[in-house]
Amino acid sequence: MSPRLLAGYALIAAGFLLILLLGYGLIEPFGSIAEADDMPSLLAAAAPSLLLPFAIFLVGLWLVKGARRK
Repeated sequence: MSPRLLAGYALIAAGFLLILLLGYGLIEPFGSIAEADDMPSLLAAAAPSLLLPFAIFLVGLWLVKGARRK
């Protein structure tokens, strides 16, 4: 297994784990979500916390899929 493939699988697992932990409320999203009083401001406050694990997951997928070129 190449280091690129191993790193890809590790990032996929880390991104998936972060998404699950945020979803179950075991880790708090960063930012001031408590000050959001309507849905658009809540989504704007929570976006960085949700996009970071999703980006980690996508980079892992890119590493895994990009490693299979022949």
